Amino acid sequence: MTMAAVYSFGSDFMLVGALLLWLVILLRAPVALRSTQQRRLLLAATGIAGSVTVYLDPVTAALNSTFVFANSCGLFMNIWGVASSAFILDFVLAALDRRRPWLVYGWAAGVSVTLIALNATISPHAGCVSTVQAEWYSPFWWLLSAAHVVAVVPCAMLCARYAYRAQSAPTLRTGLALLAAGFASSAVFWGPVVLGVLLLRPMWLVALFPLNIGLTTWLIAAGIALPLVLELRQLAAKLRSLHGLDPLWRELVAAAPGVRLPEPGMRRWSTDLRLYRRVIEIRDAILILRDYVSTETVTRAREHALARGVQPDTVEATATACWLTVALAAKARGVTPEPAEPDPEGRRLGPGDDLSGEVDFLRSVSSARTSAVVATFSPARSAEDDSRPRKEGHR
Repeated sequence: MTMAAVYSFGSDFMLVGALLLWLVILLRAPVALRSTQQRRLLLAATGIAGSVTVYLDPVTAALNSTFVFANSCGLFMNIWGVASSAFILDFVLAALDRRRPWLVYGWAAGVSVTLIALNATISPHAGCVSTVQAEWYSPFWWLLSAAHVVAVVPCAMLCARYAYRAQSAPTLRTGLALLAAGFASSAVFWGPVVLGVLLLRPMWLVALFPLNIGLTTWLIAAGIALPLVLELRQLAAKLRSLHGLDPLWRELVAAAPGVRLPEPGMRRWSTDLRLYRRVIEIRDAILILRDYVSTETVTRAREHALARGVQPDTVEATATACWLTVALAAKARGVTPEPAEPDPEGRRLGPGDDLSGEVDFLRSVSSARTSAVVATFSPARSAEDDSRPRKEGHR
């Protein structure tokens, strides 16, 4: 692959990375605005996104075509880069409880003024040229590189430090590690890469400019997007749970319509609320239907599930599905319910009070309702019959 091809690929990689980073920032903004620490991290990411964006060819051409930026050459882009470094450094100091906004932003303002002065005096139009065209001793580019390195190196070290400490939280550790790698990539660009080009002028290193910058954007975008990806994954799991509970819920609510809770006043329900209400309504219906079967039937259902070789962790769910079928049939026939007797073995209907555990248990009940084990259950059948092997429906 030629250097031109590497540069072209890197440019496309950088463009997609910048767009991805902006998209992640916009998606995370509503949540991040409610947290000071996340807001500062998002501001630091915004600084990097802006710093990369102004170097994209279409954006550079658009800026240079306006009256405001026509004569600024690349100076505006470099000043924005200094501002982004200030955002990053402010985030690091705030995370260490040593925030000094006047010092950080005063430092950024001083560096910016110095760069403007250098650009107009001893380094004429230094902002207009790249590191390839600049003299190796160019104070403009050395100061600009130092400003970036001073900000991103501590940030990379901070993220790496907390990633190492977060061994008990794999998700947090992965996110921090990605951020550390992203800031480290930025440090490599403004340190060895830029300064290496100033000193040695290797053209192959110049060809890696866009690829290096693109890698930075992709890593930071991934680190910031990880909580969002997990939220989407959890939302998808909850929606699957709602869908999985729907057949059982419809059947039980039809049999015991009084369990339906009042409609909330809000227009849009959260997925958590919908799932919680569905679990409560199913549970209430099960408790009502429990009065339509005897304790012996419940015991027989459990023995039936055990005799058919049901997995130990689904025995209670399968047994519940067995006696629930009998209860629904009894209610449909108009049988008079009687208060259920306490379980002689002290078992509860399910794993406990945890919502996730309740959902898993009820989904197992719903799945078992259509199984051969439930279809072959009869409360009048003897335990000896259950223990005999059968060809049909035997598991």
